[in-house]
Formats: sequence, structure tokens, C-alpha cells
Amino acid sequence: MGKKVMIVGANFENKGSQAKLYSVINELRKRYSDCEIYYAHNDEQLDGTLYRFGKISFTKKAQAQVLKVNPLSGITKMFRKKDDNATGDKDISDIVSQLDLIIDVSEHTLTDKSSMADINYYLDNIKIAKKYKIPMIIMPQSFGPFDFNVDNMYILGDMKDILFYPKAIYAREQYGYDELMGYFGLDNLRRSTDMLLIDNGFELSNVCSKFYRPEIPEIPEGENVAIIPNAVAFTKQYNEHTLDLYTKLFEVLYGSGKEVYLVAQASSDMDVCRELADLGHFGNVHLIDRELDSVEFDMFLKKFEFIISSHYTACVQAYRNYIPVLLLGNGVKYTEITELLGQEKLYFDILSEECNNYDVADALNELIKDLDIAKTRIQTRMINIRTKSCFDIFDELKW
Repeated sequence: MGKKVMIVGANFENKGSQAKLYSVINELRKRYSDCEIYYAHNDEQLDGTLYRFGKISFTKKAQAQVLKVNPLSGITKMFRKKDDNATGDKDISDIVSQLDLIIDVSEHTLTDKSSMADINYYLDNIKIAKKYKIPMIIMPQSFGPFDFNVDNMYILGDMKDILFYPKAIYAREQYGYDELMGYFGLDNLRRSTDMLLIDNGFELSNVCSKFYRPEIPEIPEGENVAIIPNAVAFTKQYNEHTLDLYTKLFEVLYGSGKEVYLVAQASSDMDVCRELADLGHFGNVHLIDRELDSVEFDMFLKKFEFIISSHYTACVQAYRNYIPVLLLGNGVKYTEITELLGQEKLYFDILSEECNNYDVADALNELIKDLDIAKTRIQTRMINIRTKSCFDIFDELKW
């Protein structure tokens, strides 16, 4: 019988998170074709007929109940919703107790920017693994900073007590590695680039059923550019500056004869895409007015010369396909990924007061002029990146 694996930390609302979930499932199935995989979700409504993995509604309440159960008794019954077809009415504590591995694919939860509820949920997943003696792997993600206020500093003690347990914790950025090592001195800490950069052999049949049919938007061939905004940059504090910036970029793209397509990577970005589609009434700007799943999103990206993105995972998915990115983000992970791919001149901190619209426009003009150079640099860097893989740890399991 195949090994049982539960994956936590993903969500389908963000297509980058969904892509990471799919990537891990794909790599597991390459190595262990008969493994039984469960996606632990937070009451998401998913059509189970489309996927080759089970679903477990693993809310904070369910998680708390699993932590309370005596691993040897299996007394507490927790019934799932009727439409959740992974396990029917099977006891969730029984499912967890039979797991052979738990994998976390979170993006950036262990930081002082997260709510204490989210941090505790993250740590409780590790506590569950420890309680039931289940091996656990923390896949590449961001960590830190840990500058908690006085009321929340206790969480550092909780982190120190439990972070030693996973078989491996992969820090995606050197900054996160240094934060974890400096605070906790972990001997299970490793460094790895983003898993989506490493994944270069995705097999759809490893993840989706025969009933799944990707629907890729039809667009004319030509000089196409995708814009993938982030709603965070359009909050009240930044909205005026951000709209001015995009107006300037639209002017450059219009003058260069590019066709522009606005694409939402997260559900929360669709309203922003609609707002930008009406900005200035540029005749070359088009809205993709439906959400794409991660497979559709990845396929759709291949239709573009380059993208302008404020989402980290969209940037990574573009790099994976050797597509240059004008990156308008905020944070260490954006800095380190552009340095890794030799694209630092194309990164701007969109939330910084020092972000000058004319500098961004100049960078866009340079990218349009030197597009082939940018592509070649990405391809060259990717050769070295793909010599190492965080997925090799699955081979260490020796199942």
C-alpha cells in the first residue's frame, strides 16, 4: 500500500500557492506513484472529480481537536462535509495518525507581520507531526523578521521549542536562513531557491484527473505583455502613486506597439485589474475577466514576451519559462530572486517613497530594447540553479 502524505500551507485563492501544491504532488508522484496524498484546506469548495489527491478540511478547530486526541485512542470523531470526498465520515484523527509524511508549502507565515493566530496554526501543524511521530518537511519559503512586540515575544519561545522537529526546513532567502539560524541555531535548516524554479518536468496527469480540461484564453499572436498587479499596492496609502505609475507604463507600452493583458493571480486582484483596464482608455489594454487556475496561468504566461508583475510567484513562474519580468514588489524575497537571476535592474520597490515613476519607465524601455539579453541571462542562470533541488529530500525518505 502507498505511503500517505498530507500537504499543509497551500490555498487555491492564490494561484502561486496552488502552483506550489501541484509542484510538490508532481514530484512525489514521480518517485512514489502509488502514494496517497491529502490536501489540507480551510473549508475551500473544490470539485474533487478534477484532482488526483484527497481533501481534508483542516480548519483551526479541526487542528485543535487532533492535538487534543490521544494518539493511541482515536476517540474523538470529526465528520467532514458531505461534498468533501477524500475520506467521507472517517475520523480525521485516524487519518492523521496513519500519515507517513506532512509537508508544509506556506509562503511567508513565520514573521512578525503575520497574525498570532496564523503563526500558532503553522506551529501547531508541526506539533501535530511531533505528537504522532510523523516526519515533516518545510519546503522553501520566506522567514522573518522576528521583531515581535513585547506582548507577542512569547512566540519566539514556542518557535524555539518546536522548529527543531521537522526533518528539514528550507529557507528560500539567505535573509530568512540567517534569521532562523541567528534566533534558534537549527541543525535541520537548509537553503534552497524557490521550488517553482526547480520544477521543470510537470506532468498534469500526476495532479489532475482525466476530467480536468485547462481553458487558456485565446489572444492574437504578437507583441504581447502581461500585467499582474497586486491589490496591496492599491490600498489607500499607495493608490494614487500606483495609478500614476501604471499610467506611465501604459504610455510606454502603447508607444512601443505592445498589446497589454491584465491578469489576476489572486482572487483579491480582480477588482484592481478591472480598475486598471479603465485607466486612461488605452486601446491596447485588455482584461482577462476570469480567474485562471495555476495550470492555466502557467500556460497562458508562455504567450507573452515579458510580464510586469507585483506578485512574487508570478515572477518565479515567468522565470521558469525564461520570460523576463519588470518586477514591482516589496521585500527581501523580491530583491534576492532578481539578484539570483541577474535581473536586479528590473526590480523596483513599489511601496517605497523612493520608487520614481520615470525610473521605472526607463527600465521598461530598456527591457523592450534589450529583451533578448534579459532572456539569455535568465536561461544562463537557470542552468546553475537547476543543478540542485529541494525535492531530492523526497529520495532521502527511502520509501
